Amino acid sequence: MDSLKKDRTMLVVGGMLLMLTQFSISSNCFSLFIVPICRDLGFLRGQFSIAQSMLSLGGVVASIFSGRVFSRFGILPVMRISAALTALIYFLQSTVSTIPGFCAVAFLIGFFNCFGTFVPVSLLIGRWFTERKNTITGIAMMGSGFGTSLFNTVANALILSFGWRSAMRMLTLIMGTVSLGTDFLLLKEAPEDFGSPEETAAQADAGSGPGRLPFFAGRRIPVAAMCIAMSFASGVFLTTLQPHLQDIGYSQTYAAHLFSAGMITMAVGKILHGMIIDRFGVRVSNTAISLTASLGLLGLLTYSGAFSAFLICTGMLFITSLNVVGAPALAEALGGQENKTFFLGKLSACINGGYMLAPFVYGAVYDRVGSYSPMYWVAIGLLLFSLLGIWAFLPGKESSLSR
Repeated sequence: MDSLKKDRTMLVVGGMLLMLTQFSISSNCFSLFIVPICRDLGFLRGQFSIAQSMLSLGGVVASIFSGRVFSRFGILPVMRISAALTALIYFLQSTVSTIPGFCAVAFLIGFFNCFGTFVPVSLLIGRWFTERKNTITGIAMMGSGFGTSLFNTVANALILSFGWRSAMRMLTLIMGTVSLGTDFLLLKEAPEDFGSPEETAAQADAGSGPGRLPFFAGRRIPVAAMCIAMSFASGVFLTTLQPHLQDIGYSQTYAAHLFSAGMITMAVGKILHGMIIDRFGVRVSNTAISLTASLGLLGLLTYSGAFSAFLICTGMLFITSLNVVGAPALAEALGGQENKTFFLGKLSACINGGYMLAPFVYGAVYDRVGSYSPMYWVAIGLLLFSLLGIWAFLPGKESSLSR
């Protein structure tokens, strides 16, 4: 029993380290490179935003097939291969000088990140833990918030000192060392007392009939639309916060510091999000995401100092936990633990779809009107409209627990 407890602890620590390095460096720090790359290579932001969209598109494509891949090859072998390939591809990104090249690299990073970070970690936690699993998932996933806060500051200093290409190469070394070490030394695929493969298969067969899916059956389109709208609107912080602050007169260093502060609130938000789900269910947790993100967008629209910064940090509380904490909980609430692997891929694909569209649309609007503000108003409208879908189509706490 002590060994099992230790293995579970190592799983949570390992999940934090993967999110701290692999996910935060390769994905969440992407926006920090927008201005220096566009300035150095002469790209328009709308052009380069296509690459950021490809980062999310890679996650969309991988999410669709993730359930089948993990079932066939096992979770840990896939994670180890993905960690090695992510580090290699991130290094290659430092040699690229064209928009198609950045798009291809970003797509592959998003693709392998899905197989190497939050999706497999959330699946492992679902297998190892039976109580307060959403809070535990939040604890593991908080690494991306702290990691982005840390490496956003580190990357900014490296860019200013050595240039963006050298910064990427130095970050590659850190990311590859930690992620591969974590996958090989800390993580195990499943506890020995989880059940034999025959028992697991029997449970899956018993729960796979159409009568077992009352919340998801007939609600695919509205639930998918709600997930896309929320991620498209809330993802604006990751996409435009730093460029927007520089546009209205603040320095790159100031923008990086505020972004780092937002990352810290995001780290705390993952735990808070998990606690809200465990206590009140997915309906209340998604309502909190819509309302807080709307406040953050108002802070961007009216930025004037400390109070606006507070609103922005409040708005960033749950924007990444929508996917890494919210999607696993929503998948289980809609389909039960036995269908979680299948539903998680579909829901993550929808959420990543919103993240994918956001950079392209926001960048295109910016190039046309010279400001992100019009899209901030659109994002607020989408978040408020999504509240209707949340309360109409998502199960409440008792409905989720009854499954």
